Amino acid sequence: MEFRRLRLAGFKSFVEPAELRIEPGLTGVVGPNGCGKSNLLEALRWVMGEASPKSMRSGGMDDVIFAGTGKRPARSFAQVTLGLAGAAGEELEVARRIDRGSGSEYRLNGRETRAQDIRLLFADSATGAHSPAIVGQGRISTIIAAKPVERRALLEEAAGIAGLHVRRREAEIRLRAAEANLLRLDDVVKALESQIGALRRQARVAERYRALSDQLKGAEARLVYARWQAARAAAEAAQAAVQAADAAADERTRAAAVLAGQGADAQALLPALRQAEADAAAGVQALRQARALLDAEAATGAARMQALTGQLATIARDAAREAGLADDAAAAEARLVGEADALAAARAAADAALPALREAAARDKAAADDAEIALTAALDAHAAAAAEGRALAEAARAAAGRVARVEAEVLELAARRSRLAPLPDTSLLAAAVQAADAAAEAAGGALAEAEAARPAADAAREAAAEVLAATRGGLAGLKAEAEALARRLAADAPKGPGSHGRIADRIETDAGHEAALAAALGDELDAGPADSGAPRRWAGAFGEGDPPLPVGVRALAAHVRAPPELTRRLAQVGVVEAEAAEVLLAQLRPGQRLVSLDGRMWRWDGFREAGGKGEAAAARLRARRRAGEVAAELAEAEAEMAAANAALAVAVAAAGAAQADERGARAARDGAARGLAEARARLAAADTAASRLAGEIASLASAGERLDGERARLVADAEAAAAAVPDAGALAELSEALARARSAADAARTVLAGAAAAVDGRARESAVASSRLAAIASERERWQVRLAASSGQAEELGRRRLAVEAEKAALAARAAAIGAGLAGLATRTSDAEAGRALAADRLAGAEADANRLAAAARAADEAVAAARERRATVRAEADHAAAAKTEVERQCGERFGCPPPLLAGRFDFDPHGVAGGDAAALAAAHEALLAERERLGPVNLRADIELQELSAQAETSVEEKAELETAIARLRGSIGSLNREGRGRLLATFEAVNGHFTTLFTDLFGGGEARLALIDAEDPLEAGLEIMAQPPGKKLQSLTLLSGGEQALTATALIFALFLANPAPICVLDEVDAPLDDANVERFCDLLDRMAADTATRFLIVTHNAVTMSRMHRLYGVTMGEPGVSQLVSVDLQAAERLLADS
Repeated sequence: MEFRRLRLAGFKSFVEPAELRIEPGLTGVVGPNGCGKSNLLEALRWVMGEASPKSMRSGGMDDVIFAGTGKRPARSFAQVTLGLAGAAGEELEVARRIDRGSGSEYRLNGRETRAQDIRLLFADSATGAHSPAIVGQGRISTIIAAKPVERRALLEEAAGIAGLHVRRREAEIRLRAAEANLLRLDDVVKALESQIGALRRQARVAERYRALSDQLKGAEARLVYARWQAARAAAEAAQAAVQAADAAADERTRAAAVLAGQGADAQALLPALRQAEADAAAGVQALRQARALLDAEAATGAARMQALTGQLATIARDAAREAGLADDAAAAEARLVGEADALAAARAAADAALPALREAAARDKAAADDAEIALTAALDAHAAAAAEGRALAEAARAAAGRVARVEAEVLELAARRSRLAPLPDTSLLAAAVQAADAAAEAAGGALAEAEAARPAADAAREAAAEVLAATRGGLAGLKAEAEALARRLAADAPKGPGSHGRIADRIETDAGHEAALAAALGDELDAGPADSGAPRRWAGAFGEGDPPLPVGVRALAAHVRAPPELTRRLAQVGVVEAEAAEVLLAQLRPGQRLVSLDGRMWRWDGFREAGGKGEAAAARLRARRRAGEVAAELAEAEAEMAAANAALAVAVAAAGAAQADERGARAARDGAARGLAEARARLAAADTAASRLAGEIASLASAGERLDGERARLVADAEAAAAAVPDAGALAELSEALARARSAADAARTVLAGAAAAVDGRARESAVASSRLAAIASERERWQVRLAASSGQAEELGRRRLAVEAEKAALAARAAAIGAGLAGLATRTSDAEAGRALAADRLAGAEADANRLAAAARAADEAVAAARERRATVRAEADHAAAAKTEVERQCGERFGCPPPLLAGRFDFDPHGVAGGDAAALAAAHEALLAERERLGPVNLRADIELQELSAQAETSVEEKAELETAIARLRGSIGSLNREGRGRLLATFEAVNGHFTTLFTDLFGGGEARLALIDAEDPLEAGLEIMAQPPGKKLQSLTLLSGGEQALTATALIFALFLANPAPICVLDEVDAPLDDANVERFCDLLDRMAADTATRFLIVTHNAVTMSRMHRLYGVTMGEPGVSQLVSVDLQAAERLLADS
């Protein structure tokens, strides 16, 4: 296959159609970062079937469609077309198109096809979307960092078995699905067998149920007939009872009518008697009410008479009081007139004495003012002198106190200085800090070592766990396969009493010869061995002189280990290729036959048989051989499992120890850090304390000097203050002068107070007299008003007394009239009560007669009601009996489709015997049959039908099971063939790649040695690929231990070795030369030239290196003329060189 061109339209930044021609040799792609070079490589991978948006640097597959820019609208689809040339030179065109929101579609030469078919097309040509021939940015580092098992994919791609992996995986999926279906069919068959057994039991129960139902129907018919006869007799008896009840009810109705007429007559007399009695009672009541009114009026008059008597007494008391008030007013008037005269005389005398008293008071006030002035001057002089003396004395005392305080402070400073500790020595603490620092550094180093050791231990544990998981998975797969094989062989084994083993169970064949043996023996493989005693068995036939097989034909016996009884038969069967059988058929002797490995058979007499007839027997043989292989593999896997468990235990213990060491080292580091912090804190505290103590000492010294100077000053001030204090003599003279001035002032004040008191007394007397005179005038007016009011009240009281006396006389006259009226009413009331008693007696007699007749009428009505109730009851019973008879007839019609009289003929029983028989016995017999049927429980009446259906399903399931077993055997054979083919091709490719890698490594490094190795598994399909390299001047070591440049160059050698082993049609290198220096770039380009010359691979190289650009045969430049839009331009360097050479 050749890659020729790549066309893009609307893919990412290539909005306009662009075509990249992929021609033989080296094609370079250059351009600045971000211009879209990698989009070309992604387009190539996308058209080859890439399905992961993440691999396309997209969030979704729709993101590969041009999204638009500020100047260009977004596109609705993207399409990439890859032009190819097939192995026979035919033109192929693979296209992939995606529409926004609609997904992708693939076309091959214009015909729509599946994505899987496109991937297989490229996989079979050792390329594809994930081919190692497409080396993207970072792919070299990925190969370097990959695990050996991950590098195996490079060999698989080079061997061209990527498609085999896909087919094997599909076959394994189909195998697992078929095995799951087989297990499900086993369960289905077992379930069907169980259901068939249950349905057989249900069918027997259904048959018994039907028989009982028939018996029940006959018993029920007899019971219904008996009930109908009983219901008919009961209905006839009830009708007779109804007629008797009707006659009794009519007779009692007539008697009740006579009593009702008599009662009505008695009731007609009662209203007139009741009215007469009511009128008499009303007259008595009216008389009684009139008497009560007169009694009430008499009581009211007596109460009013008593009240009027009280009012007269009150009026007399009020008149006496008003007379006393008049006397008091006259006496008060006389008293007030006398007092007013006396007060007027006293006021006149006081007003006459006031002027002289005021003049004397003025003179006394002037004398008192002079004395006060003299006292004030004396007080000021004495106070000034006393204040000055006290101030000087206080100053002297204050100075003495300050001196005492300063001396106390001096003593306190001395005491504090003596209490201060000596300056601490911090050298020991500094040494402790240095020791703690060293311990912390050592602990940190230990922790770093422990932390460095733990990842290795964890990695070892994880690796051991991965090995154990892989071993466990393999063991589980082998166990599952062994169980499936055991079930398969057990299912094929003869079953039942008297069964004998098959001779096929004692045969072993070489791999691949099962179909040949099945074709040679066919159904005879199911026969028993010689010692089985089976009626159909191999007894053995021994003789000499059997003809040999044709020359060059291998006998089947050489590939089969079988019992001796088969030796002669197997010696006469040859194994040949199908093409040679037709030629050798004529050389066969009687009894000889030829078979092929695919199961075809040719017999000496011309009979031939196509392959496939003995497939079941071949499958059993393969299953038995595989069971033996699986048993051996199981033993090996269990041993590997035990070793992996032990290795995991050791790794877990080592990881736990490393973790414990790390925790211990971290705890020691933390403890050392805490010790260092504490030592530093103690040193800092000591330094702080020393600084504080030194400062305090200096402060005390300064304070001592200050206090000494202050004490000297204060002592001088105290002595000066003591000398300035005045003597006591001068202050005594001022005190005597002050006493004399105070005495003179007190005398003047006393004289002034007496004069002022005299003036105030006279003035007060005049004012009091004036005030009292005004009060007396007002009081006289009030007494005069009171006297006038008293006179008016006395007149009012006289008028009230006369009114009351008149009312008393009227009340006495009314009382006499009321007494006379009461006497007349008593007589009338007695006569009215006698008439009322007579009317009441007449009414009572008439009511008694009416009640007697009413009671008799009610009794008659009750008898009528009872008779009617009885009649209704009898009628209801008759209706019920008739309804019961009708219901029995209805049930009979619904249940049996005929009236009761016809039941005897239909069910063949004696109607007279049933009618005269015991209905309870019939019901008991019916209930017994019904109970027996109920004891059967739920009955499936369709059991026989369902049994037939399930039997058919079971037969179908057994046939499907046989087909599945055949398919499973075929799939196992296919998987084995794929594995064998894959192993062979992978090992051959490994040898070729290893040889090329050794040569390329030596060429690239100018010496040294390198090789590849398969590690971690014996099966090449599961092994990892390890790279061992020895650059010149160094020892042999794995790839991961080389320097960065050596790793990149070694990985490059591996990639090109893969090309030489199975050259891919295209190789894409995306900035592979980035980690190489100029010298290695030259070697890299020389290698590219050799690869391009020696292989048909076409190289597409993305680079930024000028040396690499200069070695390309042609260059494509990717530019971005406007933001977000990429364009392609090309330059053919070889053509330019030829043009330059020609010029």
